[in-house]
Amino acid sequence: MREMILTAMLLAILLVSCAPGPLTSPLSPQSVPPTPPPQPQTLPSPSTGESVTPIGDILADPRAYEGREVTVVAYYRGWDLLGEAGTGPPLTRSDVAVADATGGIYIVFAGEEAVSGLPRLAPFDREATETLLRLHGMVQLNPNGQPYILVKKGEVMKGLPARVLLRVRRTGGIAGMDQELMAMADGTLYFLDRKSRTHVRWQVDPAQVLQAAEGLRPFLDGEVGRQVPDGFAYAVTLQDGEQVRTAVFYEGTLPEEADRALTPVREWFGEAMEQASRPTPTPGAYPGAVMAAVQALSEQLDVPPEEITVAAWEPVDWPDTSIGCPQPGMMYAQVIVPGYVVFLEARGETFRVHTDRAGQRVCIP
Repeated sequence: MREMILTAMLLAILLVSCAPGPLTSPLSPQSVPPTPPPQPQTLPSPSTGESVTPIGDILADPRAYEGREVTVVAYYRGWDLLGEAGTGPPLTRSDVAVADATGGIYIVFAGEEAVSGLPRLAPFDREATETLLRLHGMVQLNPNGQPYILVKKGEVMKGLPARVLLRVRRTGGIAGMDQELMAMADGTLYFLDRKSRTHVRWQVDPAQVLQAAEGLRPFLDGEVGRQVPDGFAYAVTLQDGEQVRTAVFYEGTLPEEADRALTPVREWFGEAMEQASRPTPTPGAYPGAVMAAVQALSEQLDVPPEEITVAAWEPVDWPDTSIGCPQPGMMYAQVIVPGYVVFLEARGETFRVHTDRAGQRVCIP
């Protein structure tokens, strides 16, 4: 009997061990999860900035944004010194502009509290145009439908505008160039010639932007090459995940690998310059209104016209007959007045002058 019981027990054990099921030995090969294949290293994406509104979105449909609270991250541009807003101020001559890679817009501060977190920025100071601001406010339209942001709060930021992965400022060369390029994660490229105030936007494959950034990454956090006379310097700022990293590349003395990494950026600058139209710098090419602006500033400063330099000018459509210089208590016809905004340099300062198309009306804000 005892032998029969032992035999039955052995049979039961064998049946259980052979039965189908998910049970496996801890040492069984099936129990070890397969090792995932190594993933290629990629540049971490920048912060999506979902709470930040691109200025270009506001400009594309101002009516849709009217009355809406927005936050923008953009560079301070003073009296639209680089021509990105492209119009006169919406309300008063104290209005200033800001710009990101998608467009430029004027801002109006809602009171002292709105500027309490900001340093004093001179609207005619080109150095101040490198100041990055985070601004919160409400989109408003003036009587002519021109959008602006009524700012309630602002602060200075470090880094790059939202969705911008790469920014490069190119200076130097025989012509003393001063240009910048911003590349967004969606493939939008924005080129700005800071001297001629020309700007170009175009699209490339987003993968090209990522590849260009990835190629530059090994050379960040320092200077590459050495500065040479009449050579270009490329000041690179890169959004590397949550970290912002910088480097300066000196063309002409770069190691082969660094020179190759900079090639996509150089090609983008070249493509932009082919598209950009630049005003002729000869005095004979200036419209009569520009020369009228020179004469007006000459009289105000009591300096000879030949001591005044025309830095830049561009056509604008003023929203009313004040041509951007409204005076308290005065009424102005709400009609579009074609004219110019002219930037003049004298006595080491930059002055902004407004004119109508013929140069018969001139004002200095």
